[in-house]
Amino acid sequence: MGRFHFTLSLMRISPVKIILVFGVLVLVASASPARADYSRLSIPQLKYEGGRYNPHLTALGSLLGQVARRTSIEVKRESFQVKLSDPDLYRYPFLYMAGDQEFEPFSSEDLRRLRDYLNFGGFLLIDDNTSKINSKFDGSVRNMIASLFPQVPLQKIPRDHSIFRSFYLINRVTGRTLINPYLEGINVKGRTVLVYSTNDFGGAWARDKLGHWAHDIIAGGERQRQLSIRLGVNIIMYALTLDYKKDMVHLPIILERLRRYHSP
Repeated sequence: MGRFHFTLSLMRISPVKIILVFGVLVLVASASPARADYSRLSIPQLKYEGGRYNPHLTALGSLLGQVARRTSIEVKRESFQVKLSDPDLYRYPFLYMAGDQEFEPFSSEDLRRLRDYLNFGGFLLIDDNTSKINSKFDGSVRNMIASLFPQVPLQKIPRDHSIFRSFYLINRVTGRTLINPYLEGINVKGRTVLVYSTNDFGGAWARDKLGHWAHDIIAGGERQRQLSIRLGVNIIMYALTLDYKKDMVHLPIILERLRRYHSP
């Protein structure tokens, strides 16, 4: 039931459209006559109080451009923000929260809204853009998550998780920098509902007004940037398809590809 949970939520709110993504059926909200076009995948940035919620203005649009180019998903690249109080929150299966400064604690009402959103099938990616160890943003994030799910600890995501094979086969965790060689996440009833990266994904994805990369990669070069983009694509694909790649019918193919990938 887990993989259809958010789909059912969308069906209660608005019509849906089925699209085929490399053999995966994905349901996205369709447009209604009086509202914006929801037939394409759009990812809002979570707007919160205090700090700076959008350090890399073009990061998300750039990543969505890569999703459109590399998959058959139709996307809407325009940047926009939502608050947790936004009545349209449930129209979006994916939220992106970024920052590079300490921020104000979420109110109990906003924590409830976010908890409900995640429990009902939504997904949240949190991205520390500071490129620093133990940043103030990191401290605020960990405090927020502890209040959000006090009974569920933030844990390292294991390398056999579907996130690392939802589209590309990936064996490294990167970003603009490499603060931690792993992602962290929150699991609810067998589903990862929240992913946290300390490696500044946005800095690796962002482009300037001329279309050039906005920031240099720290230490790893362009290979590290491409791995960061692939991991971003994988995270979006996981949020849309969940554990599709764990279905037993695909396991022999996946294992063979992994064997070849790791062969010298």
